[in-house]
Amino acid sequence: MSTEQSESAPAAVTAPQVEVKAAPAAVTAPQVETKAVPAADITQQATTPTATTHRKKDPKRVAAGKLSAEKRRLALEEQKKAFAEAYYAEKQAEAATAAPKPAPDTNSGGLSANQWIAIGGVGVSLLGIYYKREELMAMAKPVFNKFKTPKPASEPAPEPANVEPKPARDTRPRGLKK
Repeated sequence: MSTEQSESAPAAVTAPQVEVKAAPAAVTAPQVETKAVPAADITQQATTPTATTHRKKDPKRVAAGKLSAEKRRLALEEQKKAFAEAYYAEKQAEAATAAPKPAPDTNSGGLSANQWIAIGGVGVSLLGIYYKREELMAMAKPVFNKFKTPKPASEPAPEPANVEPKPARDTRPRGLKK
């Protein structure tokens, strides 16, 4: 670095500057010379906080951008309108081609013929079981006897005496007062 550059260097540099001089071919070690940086105002910024040149906008470009934005906005509105019209037309066509809904049934009974047949079949089954209950019981008795455990023929063993006294009973009358 030359001395002119070191004097015009920014004030933020506080390290000592090292300058290396070219040595003659016979000397192997370089000679080092140190210089102290002069004290400077540290409040000054290296760059300016605001740009010094104010960029002016080209009026033609600004007008072209506004025109482009307006065209884009109009195209989007047209696209939305076209979509809404197509959707509405599709729904109208769908409603026209759909089968009409059947009229509600005004049958006073409320049950269809199939439902009445099913109820009758359940009733006939229950009546058949009622009239054949004796035969069914005779058939089921041997099956249920297999599952029951036989009781011994001897007298049952006496129960052990209960040591705890029985609680006193409440003698208040129960029920509604007359």
